[in-house]
Amino acid sequence: MTNVRFGIVGTNWISGALLDAGRTVPGFEATAVLSREHGTGQVFADAHGIPRVHTDLAMLAADDRVDAVYVASPNSLHAAQAVELLRAGKHVLVEKPVASHQRELADMVTAARDSGVLLMEAYKAPFEPNVQAIRDEVSQVGPVRRAVLVKDQYSSRYDLLKAGQLPNAFNPAFSAGSLMDLGVYPVALSVHLFGTPRSVVATGTLLPSGVDGQGTILLGYDGFEVVCLHSKIAPCGIDSQIAGEQAVVTFDDCSVPTRVTLARRGGSAVDVTREQSSHDMRYEVEEFVGLVRSGRRESAVNTHERSTTVMRILDEARGQVGVRFPADS
Repeated sequence: MTNVRFGIVGTNWISGALLDAGRTVPGFEATAVLSREHGTGQVFADAHGIPRVHTDLAMLAADDRVDAVYVASPNSLHAAQAVELLRAGKHVLVEKPVASHQRELADMVTAARDSGVLLMEAYKAPFEPNVQAIRDEVSQVGPVRRAVLVKDQYSSRYDLLKAGQLPNAFNPAFSAGSLMDLGVYPVALSVHLFGTPRSVVATGTLLPSGVDGQGTILLGYDGFEVVCLHSKIAPCGIDSQIAGEQAVVTFDDCSVPTRVTLARRGGSAVDVTREQSSHDMRYEVEEFVGLVRSGRRESAVNTHERSTTVMRILDEARGQVGVRFPADS
């Protein structure tokens, strides 16, 4: 089968990680990169063996040597860029969170369906072997009673903010902040494992820039609750876990788990970790390339409905915490 030829929007570290992962996937080929500055784009292209550099989105959309595009621009740009590419007939893989809010995502889904092309959010966890291990072991815990899902770190950009600068990671103009950057991981994992919650309660710490630095989201399900902890200003140093009446599944990261254990009530913990590629984005690329090659226009795992559910929760949480973006209006 022919390769799926990718264009890359953005020259940041995550674009480089996607390319490194993509090169481990049969059928992946990078043929173009988009950068605002040609010089920056050329340096990136040379580093990754990409033949062409574009400085305008319309040029990339019109490039007939590009079949699909990975969009890794700031969150606030995802929707407009994706819609233009989708309308031009390109398949689009959009970095998480897929949009700034639900209305933008709805426009993206409409554009994909109207053009008959694939749109998928680049949420990698569901395709990872260790997330599948978590999903399998949850069936062993008995009735689930509580889950605590954690994604946090101390962002190096936070020091810039404290010094009086406004880095993109804390700029509301880019639909940024802890919830959008990190909180999306525990929320999306909860939706992947347990479906749509019946209630959402959120708190958070607002920063002077207007975005949140950290927060907690309580998702209510029938018979149990999921606590989603996220922060860009202080790591809490605890593992994630899913506890039931019979056992507890514990794992070290709810985005890329590398250690998974199952401890039955009254027993010792058993390591149930699975072998997993160091290129953790490999699995989502494999899914996307397979979908394009088979002619399918929606992932059965990262469905539009799942992305919409996650986006609805993020919208609700932001509203409760008091974070507003220019994109909201």
